[in-house]
Amino acid sequence: MTTHKDNSAGLILLRILNGILIGGGAILPGVSGGVLAVVFGIYQPMMELLSHPFSAFKKHWKLFLPVGVGVGLGFVGFAKVVGDLFTRYETQMLCLFIGLILGTVPMLLKTARRDGPSTKKDYTALVISFAALLIILLLVNGAGRLSLQLNTLWAFISGIVWGFSLVVPGLSSSSLLIFMGLYDSIMTQVGALNLGIILPLFAGILLVALLFARFIDKLFNEQFSLASHAVVGLVLASTITIIPSFSGTGQLLMGILLAALGFIAAMQLDKWQAKMDNR
Repeated sequence: MTTHKDNSAGLILLRILNGILIGGGAILPGVSGGVLAVVFGIYQPMMELLSHPFSAFKKHWKLFLPVGVGVGLGFVGFAKVVGDLFTRYETQMLCLFIGLILGTVPMLLKTARRDGPSTKKDYTALVISFAALLIILLLVNGAGRLSLQLNTLWAFISGIVWGFSLVVPGLSSSSLLIFMGLYDSIMTQVGALNLGIILPLFAGILLVALLFARFIDKLFNEQFSLASHAVVGLVLASTITIIPSFSGTGQLLMGILLAALGFIAAMQLDKWQAKMDNR
């Protein structure tokens, strides 16, 4: 339960860290910023903000301010280093994120059962959302890569793609942009703070978010358990599709170790967040 002590230094730091991971996750290949927003309990307030900006900001401003700072830092900061980071440590980073995401699944299920035990309809929603997203992502990953040239129009279209990854947890915008052949160019331009690319990119993100946020907010308000279980299915499907291939036993063991560390870190972040929320 949120209290007047939400502005404590520890909670503010945690929210900034959450935002950095969401902003970074939004641009990391195979990782969904929407999933990480769900993971850190920010997804529903974010949809509220986009649907009813004034009332939601008044209600959640102590959450939005530090998270917003973190998202900005994570998005721009990760864009500056993502090329080198994934060139050198792609397998290791994906393993770490897999562990981080899987470590939050028990918490997501607990939240989904807020109003009572899971029903047959809830599990059906989970399975359908899991299967649907898994099929879509496998089809995209199996298709050949395009070679489009980045300009204002394609930056705007890329923003639309990115917007869907925010409102549909589990959908990785980066994977789609890699398929389109635009990912590397966008990372370079965002890292260089090129406003000619950044502004149309964010315009596309905002357009999709505003168009779909009200529907999603209504869905969670009216069918919380069903929608929450469906989100768990999306999270699991997106996690499966980012499992990397390993070149040998040593790399496999390192991947398992990093995934375990990510899992433990997620559990500890959840405990820290619960402790801060109850102070």
